[in-house]
Amino acid sequence: MRKPSLQIKLLFNISLVLVFQSVMFFLAMTFELSPQWMIPLTLLVSIILLWVFLGQFLHPIRDVIVALEVGVNAFKDKDFGVTIQDEKYSEFSQIITAYNDLAKVLRDERMAIYQRELLLDTVIQATPVALILTNDNGHIVYSNVAAKTLLNQNTRLEGLKFTEIMKSMPENLYHASKTRQDGLFTENLGDEMVVYNLNCQTFNLNNKPHHLYLYKNLTTEMSRKENDIWKQVIRLISHELNNSLAPISSLTNSAKKILKTKDNYHMLPDMLETISRRSKHLHQFIAQYANFARLPEPKKEWVLMADFIDSIKHICAVQIISNISSEKIEFDPVQVEQVLINLVKNAKESGSEIKDITLTADEANKILSFTVADRGQGMTESQLQQALLPFFTTKPEGTGVGLALCNEIAIAHGGKLRLANRDNGGLSVIFSLSA
Repeated sequence: MRKPSLQIKLLFNISLVLVFQSVMFFLAMTFELSPQWMIPLTLLVSIILLWVFLGQFLHPIRDVIVALEVGVNAFKDKDFGVTIQDEKYSEFSQIITAYNDLAKVLRDERMAIYQRELLLDTVIQATPVALILTNDNGHIVYSNVAAKTLLNQNTRLEGLKFTEIMKSMPENLYHASKTRQDGLFTENLGDEMVVYNLNCQTFNLNNKPHHLYLYKNLTTEMSRKENDIWKQVIRLISHELNNSLAPISSLTNSAKKILKTKDNYHMLPDMLETISRRSKHLHQFIAQYANFARLPEPKKEWVLMADFIDSIKHICAVQIISNISSEKIEFDPVQVEQVLINLVKNAKESGSEIKDITLTADEANKILSFTVADRGQGMTESQLQQALLPFFTTKPEGTGVGLALCNEIAIAHGGKLRLANRDNGGLSVIFSLSA
């Protein structure tokens, strides 16, 4: 049942005091009592009554304020289970209902977050990727089961110094972890060669820097991919050899018949020219794969960017936009030039008009990037996923080496090669490297 309004209660109490005073004055006049003591007594009793009534009036207000203070402090301690009982005073019902509704929302949100965290932890603990999170002091604050296996630990890793227990890692992986170096690392563990992929990230968590280490054993996956690639290479080489050797064999037999019959001598020059052309194509095909297999380490030097951009502009003959502020940047100019020539060549062969092909050079956050954009046919999602694999090609006469070689050069420079379809058609290829 809802209690009466505090305003009505206050007016009622004041009315009682006024009635008391009226009664006292009526008695004084009726019995002719002395006003010297009657008036002070009446005022004193009225003040006492007002003080008592005011205390009763302020008591529920004080209770609500104290309850709200306790509830807010509980929120600060992430305790959302405190609720306030509604005394059914109309003045406080709205704020008490709002507080209780807020507490319920926060409890539900906390439960939802807890469920998501539990699900995420279950997934992370089950993943084969070893995960280790450390704070800025190098102590482990989170890890999973795969991390314990990698570090040969049977106890909890949380709280341990990562630089101390990482010594149990294989040598190459230990040095890479110590310097937070991303990449692939091969280890010889007994009679088995194991390939790990290490990815290191730094980010702020609760306004404090943390370091995340992800270790993925790629041995099985690499073996499967290697077998697939070898099969693809064998099919591709077999196809190219048949395309060249079949006509050479046929033309050779025809030339032998001409020499025996001594007829149609005029056909021999064309036959020999075709044999020569197919032999030359086969030689170029083998040379391309040989170059891919023995790509040298980049010979980095300080390159004047203005001169380099002018050189690319003359070689590629496409529109170039340069947003580079540094006068000099260190990289291998020969290899980077080779990448840009290949990318522009691909753009010209995509069916795009020359005027729609652009090469944009940018520099930001110590990253030098070149973007080659065209308005050609673009690629399907499947082609985008396989475009950087060696020996994959979308061209009838392609060898599948060009983009793979460009990607190898990008990786050797500490960068990457990315492909994406453009809005309204065409392809965008971004070649980035550490400046």
